[in-house]
Amino acid sequence: MDNRIVVVTGAGISVDSGIQPFRGKNGLWNENPTAMASYEKFCNDLAHFLSWYYHRFVSCRDALPNATHEILAASQIRVISQNVDNLHIKAGHDTKRLIEIHGNINYKRKIPVTHREDLVLANWDAVNGLAENTDLSTKPRINDPLVQGLFELFHIGKNGKIDFEHSYRPHILLFDEYYSELYESEIALDWVKEADTVIFMGTSNSVGITNMVLESAMRRGKEIKVVDPNPAPSFRFPGIEIIESSAMDFCREYFI
Repeated sequence: MDNRIVVVTGAGISVDSGIQPFRGKNGLWNENPTAMASYEKFCNDLAHFLSWYYHRFVSCRDALPNATHEILAASQIRVISQNVDNLHIKAGHDTKRLIEIHGNINYKRKIPVTHREDLVLANWDAVNGLAENTDLSTKPRINDPLVQGLFELFHIGKNGKIDFEHSYRPHILLFDEYYSELYESEIALDWVKEADTVIFMGTSNSVGITNMVLESAMRRGKEIKVVDPNPAPSFRFPGIEIIESSAMDFCREYFI
């Protein structure tokens, strides 16, 4: 097992698996996720929040890992992933060498939970039949069959009332929340300290963890590589190697 390399993956590596990207044509950013994927939305518009995440789950459920996920798993490389799509897990990545820094859409947890041991499977599939009877083109209403099914799944009252001791929420880091022990951010930064090389793949450097990892790696004089066909301008610092390649092609050359 090689601890000299840490790879930070973003949404770009899952596009070849059919996962909707965050930017560009048909990207999730066109749906304003900063407003939707927020704890404020969870508290104040729960029907819309849970329906939106149900559709995120559906988009990931049948997706298969691509060569990038498979090569990283086979290489037993330490990976810090911003993705919640579960594809690194599907590829067989050793969970002791994978940090899903923004969570995993397959899991839920009670609202006050602070330890990863308390995560449980969300079981989104339990409401599939209800979704078939719901008009997905309109904003969800509290009495929609899908919404009521989601409320039951997450232990929410039929009227949408949250019980902050017993209700559940998706295990996702929301835009108005902070990194915590649940997301293993301190372990991620420890991995960066131990590494010689930090490789960013398919990420635009627009969220907190990429800035934290990049700053830590630069301060410690690590070798830094950025792999992206269209790398973000914010990565263009002296000493950073920019590789305008797909993650798949890079992994085939670098790790095999």
